[in-house]
Amino acid sequence: MNSTDLSVGSQPMNTRELTAKAKQFDWNPRIGFKYWARAAETIHHEGQIYFREGNFPQAYLVLFRYSTLVLEYLGSHPEAKEPESRRALKPLQKRIPRVIELLERLRPEIDDSYERWVAISAARRDAAKDELRASLSPYARHAAHDPALSWSYNSPASILDVKDHQDLAVDLAKKEMRRRRREAGISEDEDKRRRGAGYWDERSKEADRKHAPRYMDDDELRRQMEATRRQLDRSEDYKRGYDDDQRSTTQPSTYSYPSINKSSPFRYESLPLPRPSESPKLRPVRPPKELLIDRPSPISPPSRPDNELRPPSKLPDYSPVREKAPALPPKTLAEPPKEKRITFQAAAYLENGEPIRPVFLPHTLRQRFLDIAADNTRRELEMCGVLCGTQVNNALFISHLIIPEQRCTSDTCETENESGMLNYCIENQLLVIGWIHTHPTQTCFMSSRDLHTQAGYQVMMPESFAIVCAPRHTPSWGIFRLTNPPGLSHILACQKSETFHQHSIDNIYTEAGQPQGHVYESRALEFEVCDLRPSR
Repeated sequence: MNSTDLSVGSQPMNTRELTAKAKQFDWNPRIGFKYWARAAETIHHEGQIYFREGNFPQAYLVLFRYSTLVLEYLGSHPEAKEPESRRALKPLQKRIPRVIELLERLRPEIDDSYERWVAISAARRDAAKDELRASLSPYARHAAHDPALSWSYNSPASILDVKDHQDLAVDLAKKEMRRRRREAGISEDEDKRRRGAGYWDERSKEADRKHAPRYMDDDELRRQMEATRRQLDRSEDYKRGYDDDQRSTTQPSTYSYPSINKSSPFRYESLPLPRPSESPKLRPVRPPKELLIDRPSPISPPSRPDNELRPPSKLPDYSPVREKAPALPPKTLAEPPKEKRITFQAAAYLENGEPIRPVFLPHTLRQRFLDIAADNTRRELEMCGVLCGTQVNNALFISHLIIPEQRCTSDTCETENESGMLNYCIENQLLVIGWIHTHPTQTCFMSSRDLHTQAGYQVMMPESFAIVCAPRHTPSWGIFRLTNPPGLSHILACQKSETFHQHSIDNIYTEAGQPQGHVYESRALEFEVCDLRPSR
């Protein structure tokens, strides 16, 4: 896989196609409300990151999916009226007006890039295009339907294969995460103390909560919109109307959005003419054309006596130098080159062709989790943790290991107080990417209970994965995901209520780690541990 294969494969989508793709997800009310609320929070944060990085097609797709999930589905979930579900749903609904505003701002930019691509493609010969497409690898043909790699006139990107640039990906992520922590007001000393898998109690961090990064307020949104407007083909694009059949949601009239001031041409102030009584300043007298040789130079050494004065054999040429006239500016100013962003292409594709972004996992995280779970393991009780992180340049990076409140048995572990963990993720702008748990008495495999849990993670984020640790057996650990198809669709359709039960198909799950998967382990990536259990 290399980036050169994507010269044709990065065909963009227009907003109508992105809207249709955003609605294509498997809604299943049998999956617990807490998983859907967690997924909604995750994809909203993803959309914000894509927008900041200038990846407007993917930002539009993800944010439209968020609005569809919140407005059309979450309210109808069987658990939606429960107190904890209502508390989780309220902040998700509150940000809907701002999401719709952002979608409407992105619409003309995306359609403009699509029209430009169509115009460029029309100039190519059909025979040449067919020949080139025929030579593409299956990977590149899949990439043609990946919005994250879409061609964009106003936001060009350098598309790299993460397999060949793992160190670069981690370096860029660490730099971006440091920048976000500085914006959040976290000092360098505090940052160093937190990094490197430090363990701390959630209750001792209340003072730090007030410094946690927040979601975009109106002023920040104004700045982001202004930056977007400058990248568009000038402000006329914002005057486009939107077809009624493309509006899937309406903007509440009671919400006042920040306005964007259009740029106005610079006006030069005219200088006042001098009054008649005022005498204009005299210009300095031009030097004579002939140089007076006997005039001493102010920086020349003292002259010799007259008897020793000898005329030079050849006088230097003191003729006036004629400067070349400045070149006339071009009739039309050349458009400044657009700065390219870096985007990492998908690490793999699902069985149905859907792209999977690369995920980077800290190398020491697994052992750190086993140390925390050691007491439970000795008592033959399972334990779980949630893997959270962020997205940078279309790649995902695990930065937090969260130990949620949980109820543990010898064969299961069930998270509790889901709203507390969700609030922590919101305050720290974390994506829920995967989970990790132990099998203290069993081998390393995905049980039927694990498969149903994994479906809740993977239904809205195809990159989600599960780490199973079986410290008393060999192999002692594994990284897995559901196949799609047939695994995810089969689990979503399963109606068996027993904790452990058999499934009628094979190939339900597969390896997600390297070398064949999309999860990379990195020794240079640091992480934090947060234990939300009340007894800690």
